[in-house]
Amino acid sequence: MENDLNLSGWIEQCHTDLFRFLVKLTGDWHESEDLLQDAYVRAHLKIGLFDPGRGSLKNWIYKIAINIYYDRKRFKTRETDAISEYYAELQRENAQDEKPDFAYSKEMMDAAVMALAEDKRALFLLSLKNTLRDIAEILSIPEGTVKSRLHYIRKELCSNLNKLHEGEKI
Repeated sequence: MENDLNLSGWIEQCHTDLFRFLVKLTGDWHESEDLLQDAYVRAHLKIGLFDPGRGSLKNWIYKIAINIYYDRKRFKTRETDAISEYYAELQRENAQDEKPDFAYSKEMMDAAVMALAEDKRALFLLSLKNTLRDIAEILSIPEGTVKSRLHYIRKELCSNLNKLHEGEKI
């Protein structure tokens, strides 16, 4: 409990400095607020692991915040890579007349995905990082159904991209 009181005291004293550091690290006010809150929650939950012999409480919390930042950055990179790979596969699988014949931006892709119905969007997003078997288990449907639905989702994504390219609303 003594460490918990030290944590609360440190947070009151150094909150502003850590927040400013995170804003400079991320370049984003809102992301820094999220990181700060996550760091405080993690520090509170893991306070029993804090060893004053290895360093100060301040440095420990800074390290937690930085690690959360790097974790999020790695996750975003993996997600972006997975989406890029998915779209490359999308273009390879569809017939020539269904393929977008133009370069599309990330914003266009995001808009095309967001135009999908919620259930289709959920299935699409699950397909980025899960196997057909895992998706089937998560959704409690046969693998063949997952495969079939993904096929139609790919066609709809291509159609959405074409509409966006032509300036139509989707």
